[in-house]
Amino acid sequence: MSSPRLKWVEPGCLAWPSLGATEWIRYPFGSFLSVVRRFLFIVFFFLPSVGYALPHADERIIHYTLQVSLDIQASKMNEELLNSPIAVMISDLKTFAGVMERVAGKKIVYVGENHNQFSHHVIELEIIKDLHRRGKKIAIGMEMFQRPFQKALDDYIEGRIDERELLKKTQYFKRWGFDYNLYRPILEFARSERIPVVALNMKQEIVDKVFRSGLDSLSEEERKFVPSAMDFSDEAYRKRLEKVFREHEDFGAGNFDFFYQAQVLWDETMSGSIDEFLKAHPSDHMVVLAGNGHLAYRSGIPKRTATRNGYDDAIILNDVDLEKDIADYVLFPKTMPGVSSPKLMVLLKEKGGKVEIAGFPPESNSEKAGMKVGDMILSIDHTPVRDIDDVKIDLLFRKKGDKVKVRISRKGFFGSQKIDFEVVLQ
Repeated sequence: MSSPRLKWVEPGCLAWPSLGATEWIRYPFGSFLSVVRRFLFIVFFFLPSVGYALPHADERIIHYTLQVSLDIQASKMNEELLNSPIAVMISDLKTFAGVMERVAGKKIVYVGENHNQFSHHVIELEIIKDLHRRGKKIAIGMEMFQRPFQKALDDYIEGRIDERELLKKTQYFKRWGFDYNLYRPILEFARSERIPVVALNMKQEIVDKVFRSGLDSLSEEERKFVPSAMDFSDEAYRKRLEKVFREHEDFGAGNFDFFYQAQVLWDETMSGSIDEFLKAHPSDHMVVLAGNGHLAYRSGIPKRTATRNGYDDAIILNDVDLEKDIADYVLFPKTMPGVSSPKLMVLLKEKGGKVEIAGFPPESNSEKAGMKVGDMILSIDHTPVRDIDDVKIDLLFRKKGDKVKVRISRKGFFGSQKIDFEVVLQ
């Protein structure tokens, strides 16, 4: 029950209990009795916030003390909040065209992505097209391809092999795994305009070995692929990576030192690939496509490349939190649905040089058609299937709702038999 909103009038005094003690007096008090009345008024009407009787005084003191404590905590929190947010001046916001005007003259333009976000890849392609329209001689450096497969990329760009061969020869699905439709428009544009694509990444087997056992576990032959410059001195980068490592369940009880070594090996290799290409092609510029984490705060790739060659650069990230020095520009493209390959709806594993069905997701058309766990897939529409990549490459050229004939081999009591199934892709 709150204090009553009453007027109390006496000779020489006018009071409003709801306004607080400093606003009670309109005229001076004229007598001792007036002072007594003022005191009683304070006790019975002003001080109680939930009642009028003095027995509640202890509760009021506790309530008041707690309130003061909460007010102090809130004040500290407010101070921290005011110190932490990044403020953006709306009048300074740039359009995409404005950003491109500023980065067009840079030797290297780094563009960060979340690998599974189609809108980020649309932005990447628009940046490449914009620089190409300006007459810049550019190359595209891609984290998604590994250095041993550079020749396959060169052959694809020059038209000597087709897309199927590119994916097969670069082992794209084994080594990267994200739906190729995300990157397909970029590779198609590069091929149509004869724009070189540079495989930036380290061979996955070496990175995996360092992640498990550290750099000291590498053989003499494997060490030949390790960059001569390996800088582990960025403590801020190390702390950010350690935070990710501790929060990521997939890393389990792994060794963070090995994880950090693998990350730096990854970054240094990509930085070295950029430097190597630009020194061999001094008139070229490069657009580097990599995960946001490799570019943020310049720690992963950009700072290492600048140490190698000092080239002018710009960093553009997509959909990251606005933090001081995280990038030169941050873009927030609208989320958009991308094209994805249809699904055969089977779980596969490779066994003895063949592709075996290991299971089915719910509502699988393949299972409904009669296929079973343990069946070996031999072909799809007469195209031989030798490994899982063959299945993924075949599906890349189809669409949801297409009917395909899947030939399998099934073991029976009297030996194996070949059976054809018609399956509607999902």
